[in-house]
Amino acid sequence: MHTLIPSLTFLAALGLFACSSTAPAEENRKKRAAAASALQSVEPYRVDNWYGTWTGVRPEYPLRNADGEVIVVRGKEAKVGSSTFTFTIGAMGTAELVQSHDDGRVAAFSGTWKGRMEPGTNVLTAIVCDLTANSTGAYRQYALMVDDQRQAVMCHGTSTEPPFEVEFSAP
Repeated sequence: MHTLIPSLTFLAALGLFACSSTAPAEENRKKRAAAASALQSVEPYRVDNWYGTWTGVRPEYPLRNADGEVIVVRGKEAKVGSSTFTFTIGAMGTAELVQSHDDGRVAAFSGTWKGRMEPGTNVLTAIVCDLTANSTGAYRQYALMVDDQRQAVMCHGTSTEPPFEVEFSAP
């Protein structure tokens, strides 16, 4: 019995030491993982770096006249087909756009972009692309902007075009 007590004491001390040394490490790992997860899920739509390729699909939408009324031809709404937009935003203020229409046509644009800052900060919340069609010289302007309500980056064109979501696809 006299030799059993020191052995039990040693095992108990070893057990407490083992639990105390791994429990805080495991607890710290779990806390760090939870904090990282919380940081990523709070505002995943925030943009740290706008440079690279942004892609989105503008859905089909009805054509409207100057009064905002839908244009009807032979009893059917006149529609603009959907298009895939691929923006390439360069670090030196350059911007390119390839617009792939659902009917197979492709239009290429190039130009520049300017940033818009969140008031009172150095946080870039939007970029405005001034683009010219490479083939015809037609001018277009698109704004890629963080939309807090939708929790996404949205592309805005003219007032008649519906805004649509764009996602960062490549650096």
